[in-house]
Amino acid sequence: MKTLINLIKLNLQFLKYIFGRFGRFVYWNIRLGQSKLGKGVQLHFPVIVEGHGNLSVGDGAVLMKRVTFGLSAGGSIIIGKQTRIHEKANIHAGQNTNITIGDRCSILRESVLRNGKQVKMGNGSSISSFCNIFPREPGFDGSFTMGEKSNIGDFTTIDTSDDVVIGNEVALGPYDIIYTHDHDYKSDTFAAWKGGVKTGKVIIEDGAWVGARVTLLPGVTIGKRAIVAAGSVVTKSVAPGDIVGGIPAKSLLKK
Repeated sequence: MKTLINLIKLNLQFLKYIFGRFGRFVYWNIRLGQSKLGKGVQLHFPVIVEGHGNLSVGDGAVLMKRVTFGLSAGGSIIIGKQTRIHEKANIHAGQNTNITIGDRCSILRESVLRNGKQVKMGNGSSISSFCNIFPREPGFDGSFTMGEKSNIGDFTTIDTSDDVVIGNEVALGPYDIIYTHDHDYKSDTFAAWKGGVKTGKVIIEDGAWVGARVTLLPGVTIGKRAIVAAGSVVTKSVAPGDIVGGIPAKSLLKK
């Protein structure tokens, strides 16, 4: 008798789960139907659309399975023509925030792009797989701007607690880290990582090449066509055309 009761309870829980999931699928499809979809858009269901903002998808764009769009009130996400958003990518626009992704762009699988200020991604640019681009300090939000024909390598982390500006034809290697915030660690009255927050925007100018596993600290600028060697930690700005490497990074050019 006890076994029968347990089976009934389990089946009821399973039915509740099934109906709950079915309800979410219906909701996602309603929100997708309320979106502006261009001609020839390819959808691989489910496409998850949550929230009350606006979604616009350009002609010929491709949305892979389990792509998630989060749309806070007043927020908007605009996907350009022939842009591909791959499986399980997550794009979230905060309240009154515009995220604009240009034509022929790509965001590869399981990358997260979340912002509460503004995002602009230029035509032909790409974000590789498993990247995380969002503010890593609660209460802080900077914009994220990426020029045309630039690429961010796999597993890269970009902290947008302050502004991050990536120019045209920039290459970031895999496993890079960009920080835009730090903490005041000098006081001994609290843990070092709990001190007051200090932010600084990071700029990577046109044509720069940042190698794999590089860390850029708040406030630095990487000049035009500069090169940062793999494994470096950049604590100071890099002049245009310079080649730097090491921890901390220093010029490798003979003077």
